[in-house]
Amino acid sequence: MSNSLKGILCLITAGAILAFTDGLSKYLTGDYPPGQILFFRSVFVFVPIAIMVWHRGGMRNVRIIDRRGQLMRGLFAVVTSYLFMIAIKHMPLADMTAIMFATPIIMTALAPYFLGEQVGWRRWLAVIVGFSGILLMIRPSGDALLWPALLALAATFFNSFRDIATRHLSKTEDANGIMICTTACVMLGGLCSSLLGWRMPDLQGLALFALTGFLQGFGQYFLVAAFLFGEAVVVAPFRYFTLIWATIYGYLMFGDIPGIDTLTGAAIVVGSGLFIFYREARRRS
Repeated sequence: MSNSLKGILCLITAGAILAFTDGLSKYLTGDYPPGQILFFRSVFVFVPIAIMVWHRGGMRNVRIIDRRGQLMRGLFAVVTSYLFMIAIKHMPLADMTAIMFATPIIMTALAPYFLGEQVGWRRWLAVIVGFSGILLMIRPSGDALLWPALLALAATFFNSFRDIATRHLSKTEDANGIMICTTACVMLGGLCSSLLGWRMPDLQGLALFALTGFLQGFGQYFLVAAFLFGEAVVVAPFRYFTLIWATIYGYLMFGDIPGIDTLTGAAIVVGSGLFIFYREARRRS
């Protein structure tokens, strides 16, 4: 099996795992507040992180240099996760996933201001087209369910800032250091916000928290492995398979079927994202 095929399979596997953890999180929002879910999930995410750190030689090989940058990324992750938890409680899983796929489009729009990168007219056109797909999905027409979609869009913006912070940190930090710091920030942020509302979990709740955390950590591991095996230009487009997984889980777990607006908007967003990635790959080649 070629390394490219290994990378593609790892990315598809990561999408399947992470979409399932999103479904579990949505299920948990019916009984537990967002902060409590983030706290317990982060606690159990540290188990896979510990395994990865041990596999790479222990803590002595973890590189954490830019602590301010790590804190900024952690704060963006906390806000993103919190908005995501609130929104997904009121939205179908596939709708939420489709809106979050706007991250590359938003990053492209922000790149000239925060990364100092030049964005040509073709990519700007893709950004405009991508935003039209977002508008189609959130349907700003006075619908009672508009506010969760707007929260999802806000989560996507903060997710873009998190990825921009990751680009800066990649110059000095390693993946394990970034995961440790970000997970710690989300855990502490979840703990602080959970003081506003706390429900003592039963055995089933603890089991679901543990399962969500373990799978979240291992999903991130497959995500990292995908780009270690294969070149980004070959592997990255397969990230959009996550939308298929989210649609399947949404139907099996909650009986949700995406509407025509969501499917059309998602197709526009995915197409714009693929074009932006194609132009980015050509620019770097």
